[in-house]
Amino acid sequence: MAGSNIRSGHLHGSGYITNYRALVKALDLVGTTSAGILDIWDTDSAPIQATYGRSGTTVTVTKVGHGLSTGDKVGITFLTTSGAIATPGNYVITVTGVDTFTITDINSGTIAAGKTCYYVNSTADGYDAQWLASWHTSANDTFFNGFNMPDEGMLARIGIYIRVENIASVNIYYTGA
Repeated sequence: MAGSNIRSGHLHGSGYITNYRALVKALDLVGTTSAGILDIWDTDSAPIQATYGRSGTTVTVTKVGHGLSTGDKVGITFLTTSGAIATPGNYVITVTGVDTFTITDINSGTIAAGKTCYYVNSTADGYDAQWLASWHTSANDTFFNGFNMPDEGMLARIGIYIRVENIASVNIYYTGA
């Protein structure tokens, strides 16, 4: 029967949807009276909060005792500040200090240091954790918003984790992959 292998995860806050390989097929969310964000991660560990700034294409991330090494890969997303945002994605890092590392953004601009970002860095079953996608809602977008993924969907090789701010509820529809 077509569609019989679709599963659903529902949360009112950040957390895991699956802890195994899956294809994200669709999602729906309801915002709040404040602007919101939904990030989807392929990871077995919750994203780490840090701060960042950008000068040109260099994004400097600050996290006390990050423990990373040059050449490590991070999936990272950034919160907007005055309409500016560094480019979310998956990047190879350069460690510049015990509390800092840099990535090269595919876009350029200036963002003052101290803005919030989230990143993942882990490996499970030979796969690196990564950022998959982000959605933003406007203030007072308290309606049902549904999104279908193109083609086969988004592949999460490790597991699906969602991080939300000012999102009332979210449903993730997925299949085992």
